[in-house]
Amino acid sequence: MRLADHSAVSAAYALADQDLTRALIPRIREETLGLLRSAAPVPPFLLEEVLASRDPQLRSALVASAGLRGEVFHRLAALGDPVVAASLYGVSGWDRTPTQRAAVWQGAAATADDPGWQGEEGLVTRLMTVKGKELLEPALLSPFPQLVAHARSVLDGIAERAARAQPGGRTHHSPPASRRDWRREPGTTEELVRDLRDKDVSGEIQLPTAPGAVDWERLVEEHRAEPFGAHRLGVLWVHPGCPEELGRGAFEQTTRTGPVGAAAPPSSVLTQAAVESDNGHSFARLLGPGVTSGAFPVDRVLREVAPARKVLCALPGDHEGTQTALVAQVARLGRDFAPWRAVYAMLPRFSGTVTELVDAALAETPKHRGKPWPTPKGPEFPSRRQPNGRAAWLRLYDAADHPTRCALAEHMDGRAIQQLLLWHSPSDELRAHIVQSRGPAVLAGVASDWQTTPEVIADLIPYNDPEVNAALFVNTNLTQAQRRHVLSGRRWQDGASVDTAAADRLPLTRTLVHSVQESARRPWLLACADSGDPVLCGILLGSPRAKIHTRALELRMLVRLWERHGPDQVRELLEETDFPGRTQIKHPLTPKTLETGRAALAAEKDNEGGLAVLRTASEVAGNAAGRAEFLCEKGAAIESDAWERAVELLEEEVGPGPVPWAELAAAHASKPLHDRLLVRLAPLTDCPAAIAEDAAAAGLRLSHPEYRPRRTGKPPTASEMLGKLPLRLDNGVCRWLERAHQTGQVTLPEVIRVGFPAQATVAFLSKALAPADSGPTTDTDARTEEIRAARREVAALAAEHLADNPEGWALALRLIPEFEGTLPDLLLASGAVVG
Repeated sequence: MRLADHSAVSAAYALADQDLTRALIPRIREETLGLLRSAAPVPPFLLEEVLASRDPQLRSALVASAGLRGEVFHRLAALGDPVVAASLYGVSGWDRTPTQRAAVWQGAAATADDPGWQGEEGLVTRLMTVKGKELLEPALLSPFPQLVAHARSVLDGIAERAARAQPGGRTHHSPPASRRDWRREPGTTEELVRDLRDKDVSGEIQLPTAPGAVDWERLVEEHRAEPFGAHRLGVLWVHPGCPEELGRGAFEQTTRTGPVGAAAPPSSVLTQAAVESDNGHSFARLLGPGVTSGAFPVDRVLREVAPARKVLCALPGDHEGTQTALVAQVARLGRDFAPWRAVYAMLPRFSGTVTELVDAALAETPKHRGKPWPTPKGPEFPSRRQPNGRAAWLRLYDAADHPTRCALAEHMDGRAIQQLLLWHSPSDELRAHIVQSRGPAVLAGVASDWQTTPEVIADLIPYNDPEVNAALFVNTNLTQAQRRHVLSGRRWQDGASVDTAAADRLPLTRTLVHSVQESARRPWLLACADSGDPVLCGILLGSPRAKIHTRALELRMLVRLWERHGPDQVRELLEETDFPGRTQIKHPLTPKTLETGRAALAAEKDNEGGLAVLRTASEVAGNAAGRAEFLCEKGAAIESDAWERAVELLEEEVGPGPVPWAELAAAHASKPLHDRLLVRLAPLTDCPAAIAEDAAAAGLRLSHPEYRPRRTGKPPTASEMLGKLPLRLDNGVCRWLERAHQTGQVTLPEVIRVGFPAQATVAFLSKALAPADSGPTTDTDARTEEIRAARREVAALAAEHLADNPEGWALALRLIPEFEGTLPDLLLASGAVVG
């Protein structure tokens, strides 16, 4: 059987006099023990009875919560009872204050001769084994000399250790190490290795100068086991006896100019590095800075370092000396495509140097005359910048003069053109020549990936080319307005999408339509609504990944479809029942939109301007009143972010705009807005006062755990809810009732008479009625008088039905946990049973 809540037990004892209190304790002992252990108020008569009794169970229960009751704690401590002293004192360091522990010793002074203090479980015995400062400092006030001596000994030891830890005291730390010299001059290889490994050495390291003093094989082994840093390798490389492996490591780890004072490495070092480089990137990090710094003469690199493909891809692009050297090489190839084709065909497998590559290509030229680009490929999306044969060929291409580049562009495949336009910054003249000779569609390759800049997008859209537009839509991060423009087929002029006759609109490529159909991106699919294209409209309506939420967008879709294809296409869409991807038989457009569309078709049949009907309906759905209607519907959903989601959908489908406060206020005046919507509107900037005021009552209603708001009808008042909905306790507190009374929505007499169940009512009243007989209060005179009147009413009810019969009181407390009626019903039933 459930026990009554502590607040109900406390309220019962608060209404009882001393005789009734004494009679109730044995009858509701379990409930009383629970009250004493809790934080609920202990009425005065009950407290006096517990303190006066020698019942250890009652006292122990009161002691368990004494730390929460300041006056009760000090009264218990003053008793000097060794049985409860340990519990009062606290067994851990922080569960009592020093003042509370001192009060225990003050009470002990009168009963120090009681053997219970120093018994096996006594407080003194237990403290004699502890070392905690928080427990022993108050013990200095105890009347027990041996405990005082123990406490002083322990505390003195703690103080001594603290003093030693202060500056000037003894320390266990070793003295700091002396500063290291700035310059190091190791005399042996062993010392040199230690200095090279020592991270604390930031100055100069002078290599041993004696003949044979440096064991280079040992240094190479050390480097292979754990590579030296770039600075350390630079120290070794300037030495004339440094092995190639260490020199190559120096250049590989150097990011700018290479080791200061280093001579140019043998070509075999660079060739080996190129061969060992899997993807060419590490070789580029070695060769580029070396050429730029002058450590690697570019003429020697072209003549001596192989393979040619990796060398060409690794050469710095903005180095004047490199460009000059490459110009000399490509001048030998001339303007004819045949030698250039030979270069491209040989590059992937050619193992010689760049100079040797050009020589070999010239020798193979006759075999390549009259042949097209080998194994041509189209653009790739996204384009990958890889150090392959095509990239190496384009590096040579960049060094050719303008007429040669224009001539070669006629033969290049789509991927080479794409990489040229993307990565090699062709001149405006060359780009114009390529567009003129191949058509604007060649620029589709420039719209390669999601990192395409807005400036490049703005440069490509004016070409009004279907292939370019398709690449822009699928591969780049267009704005939503740009996506709508592409799918509509309109032309771009003077920086904007312009009205275009249906016959002049740009067609959509198969790739674009397929990409939209397979897409899960909501912005892509929503852009179909402005396309006026029946295929795209069908894709949007059938897609399981995107749903139109606003009537404004549905109507705009019908308007665009009518403008581009006429009323017959609109009629076909309204009558269509099969939308690929959609499993529901119901038409995806809302009934209201279907009704408007059919009315427009009927008006067109009667020569009354059906398109005008649609346009008017679309404008109304998208204006402030239409936005307010949508926000009222979607913003009141049960999800916590429903308002934010509704605003987001509105901006996504209709466009951004301010909150339509005037229309929302008018709608609220006509019919109260949903409670959830009122609560979400109240904190927003510029919220009208009428909405904010009613939001407080709405918030109170929603806080009731049993309240279920409705979209229609007038919401109930708090008084109506009190009589119809059961109250609920949360950790002994009825929060809704407290809030309702605090805001003046319900009165205490209403709570007493109609609030249910009784346990929740009593839990609330036990707190609400307490201030009436307490000291100074901040309540108004009216509120104080209300509390006193309510107390008199509760006392009168108890006297009427239970009088001084302890059996009736005990029965009421046993019934209250399961009783579903009001407090008067509980008292009436209990009194009737005991007669």
